[in-house]
Order: sequence, then C-alpha cells, then structure tokens
Amino acid sequence: MTRPIVFLIFLLVVSRLDMSHQSNLPQYPVCEPVFEYFPDCLAFLVGFYYVPTKICCRHVEKLNKLAKHGLGPQTICFCIQASVKGTQPRLLASRINSLPIMCHTHLSFPISDSMDCNKVHKRLDYEEVVLN
Repeated sequence: MTRPIVFLIFLLVVSRLDMSHQSNLPQYPVCEPVFEYFPDCLAFLVGFYYVPTKICCRHVEKLNKLAKHGLGPQTICFCIQASVKGTQPRLLASRINSLPIMCHTHLSFPISDSMDCNKVHKRLDYEEVVLN
C-alpha cells in the first residue's frame, strides 16, 4: 500500500518540476540540455530512490561533457538552480555527494539548489573550482 503512495508523491514532484521546467524554458533557452538531462536524477537526489538510475548516470556523463566542452560548469549550476528552485522535497547533500561515486564518474559541475553559482569558474572542472 505504501509503494503506490510513494509513487504518487514522486509523480507529483516530477509534475511540479515539469511545470517549473516549462516556465523556465523560455527564460533560459541555454538551459535546454540541462532541463532535459538533469530531471532523470531528481528521484535519487531527493531521496525517493536508493541508487541513481542508469539513465541518470548516462545523463551525468552528458552534463560532464557539456561542462567541459559546451555550457561550462557555471551555466549548468545556474540551470540546475533554476530547475529546482522552490521545489519540495529539496535536494539532499548526501545524495549529491553519492551521485558521482554511484555513477562511477566525477562531477564537472556543481549540483545545488542554494550555492552561489557566480563563484564557480566558467570552464574549469568542478573538482578544480576554488570557492571563495
């Protein structure tokens, strides 16, 4: 009985994020790839799943490439914040830290709903970023 309830809550969160995604898309056209790839990791990052899905991990790889050779980590940071702003439940720091480990990769961009993206260097790997 609790499984259907959890699934319904998950659908509600995703639909709310989709509404956020739709309203942000015209405002931030540069964010389209992030709005396409990042939501697949949200169920893990907010605590609904214990492990990230394979598609989430594939999309982290795509976002890593965009951070290094496209949008840059700072833009991805801003886009992630725009996509999750005001949503509930919030992203869990422990899940953000676990994501690269569980996906067997690193993050070339920060994931946060509250960090100052202006402090993220525009083109360096996130691991090399010095936050002041």
